[in-house]
Amino acid sequence: MQQLLVVGAIIILGTLVLTFNRSTQNMNSNNYFNTAIVDATAAAQSVIEEIETKAFDELTVSSSTSTTTSLTSAGTLGAESGESNRTLFDDIDDYNNFSGVDTLEHFGSFAYKVSVHYVSTASPETNSSAQTFLKKIDVDVFNPYLEDTLSLSRIISY
Repeated sequence: MQQLLVVGAIIILGTLVLTFNRSTQNMNSNNYFNTAIVDATAAAQSVIEEIETKAFDELTVSSSTSTTTSLTSAGTLGAESGESNRTLFDDIDDYNNFSGVDTLEHFGSFAYKVSVHYVSTASPETNSSAQTFLKKIDVDVFNPYLEDTLSLSRIISY
């Protein structure tokens, strides 16, 4: 009878230990994922803040405009000739199709890709094929610790 009680106690103890280990593992996994999201958001926000310091358009670097037709056409958004790296970028759309990597403390390298589009004034979530006084910046961040791509967007107006 005592042997049966000892076997039962060992089974109960084993079940408790396994349940505790599973709970701890799930908690650690969630903590890693949450930290990776925070780091990815910081990387994307840093790029967006850098972009926001630039002129709205190549035309507005040293002057202003009151018409959208004089802005860079939607099909040619991107770095101009001679702007070979981000230290030379002087306006928002220079970052279109720009990609880079930020290395952060916890989870290593966070790769990102930037897209810049004109968006409709009436519907800012819709890309526009014509020039407008609104540009949308999308930054997509990738890291093995993220379950999916993290995307941040910002709309800049002139």
